[in-house]
Amino acid sequence: MVQRHPRWTLLASSFGLAMALVDVTVVNVAVSAIQVGLNTGVRGLSWVIDGYTLAFASLLLLAGGLGDRLGAKRIFLVGLTVFTAASALCGAAPSLTTLVLARIMQGVGAALFMPSSLAILRQAYPKPQDRARAIGIWSALTAFAAASGPLLGGLLVTSFGWRSIFLINVPLGIVAVAMATRFVRPSPRAVAGKGLDLVAQITATASLALFTWALIERPVRGWTSPIILAAIALSVAGLRGFVVLERRSENPILPLRLFDNRTFSSTASAALLYAGAFFGSVLALSLYCQQYRGASPAIAGLQLTAITLSFGATSVVAGRLAARYGTRAPILCGLAALSASASWLAVLASAPYPLIAPALVLMGVGAGLVAPSMNAAILASVPASLSGIGAGVLNASRQVGTAVGVAIFASFFHGDGTTTGVRLSMFSAAFTYLGALVLATRASKPAVAPAASAAVREIAATH
Repeated sequence: MVQRHPRWTLLASSFGLAMALVDVTVVNVAVSAIQVGLNTGVRGLSWVIDGYTLAFASLLLLAGGLGDRLGAKRIFLVGLTVFTAASALCGAAPSLTTLVLARIMQGVGAALFMPSSLAILRQAYPKPQDRARAIGIWSALTAFAAASGPLLGGLLVTSFGWRSIFLINVPLGIVAVAMATRFVRPSPRAVAGKGLDLVAQITATASLALFTWALIERPVRGWTSPIILAAIALSVAGLRGFVVLERRSENPILPLRLFDNRTFSSTASAALLYAGAFFGSVLALSLYCQQYRGASPAIAGLQLTAITLSFGATSVVAGRLAARYGTRAPILCGLAALSASASWLAVLASAPYPLIAPALVLMGVGAGLVAPSMNAAILASVPASLSGIGAGVLNASRQVGTAVGVAIFASFFHGDGTTTGVRLSMFSAAFTYLGALVLATRASKPAVAPAASAAVREIAATH
């Protein structure tokens, strides 16, 4: 058997994950160009972003189970292939409907390969010391990819049009699939006999889809619309049904006993609010930079890079802060910084860019403190045998928050000026961050510093 150097495995797994992270951030810069190119409104733009996020959030837990049962390499390759094919379809989409469907396919692909990425690394680096160094490199590469997304997207949109942000994934995806096929070793499967709890998974997915659809359609139809009220009622009923199914299942996808731990439940809830406010704000700021300030996609991407670069830089040092102070202090300080930055942006929305740039940097610093520390807090609050499920719950919570936040914040731009929409978005974000801060204070005593630091290093890039 050919010996595969683990560094190539590291590069292959980082390559795939970087594609997914870049795709999240570049789309925010391209929203105005997509709006003009496909002659759609803000509601359509919401679906372009939320179609990806919705599929991603809904399938994370199921994808993790498939990786355990069928092998991480197999699911990783399937996910990369689906993501690459969907990217080609996005780039060729003749209509908004086709683009949204292709974005949903991208979300399916990303949900399949993202949970498997870390499992592949753990297998390639069995020694804890080597694994920590490898995951540190993995985190740095993926953080750089996320940080470069807005600028790369702006340059591509300005030079080649909005379709180029999707088409560039095609050659990259082909290379990633080839590298994973060649260098990633097949992973052992879990013990057979465990079901995937598909009924519960479908129930949860349908419930989330209905709720997100209601939020996106609400500005047009109104809160009193019978179809909106019916969708929300069915969504709530579906959530209750999911809980009932999980309690009765012998192999639940989400063991509800995890929520008996106060740190786990409060951190997961705070993560949902944090993600909704943060990613909703990024969409609002992208529309604001281009529609109100008249910036080109490239300039808007450069301006928003203040957020992503400070996010990536702060994430690198978050492990050291957690090692010294535990996870609670960075989370609380980060949420306070995020609330302050959102208030700053709301008050000075009409000010010159040099006056709002520090607020964008503060926003990235706050997110860089919060996101990896929440990962560490979750892992420190669950048994080692359930660490994968714990991380999956946190990621799913963030993706649900993202879908809901984008839908709500996009609705603020219906019928109002861009300045009014961004002010309302930022004030809403400030209060949402404060709500997350209150939830985070309910966590039990801070996570043990060394364990928290290791957890931060392992999954900082999965923000």
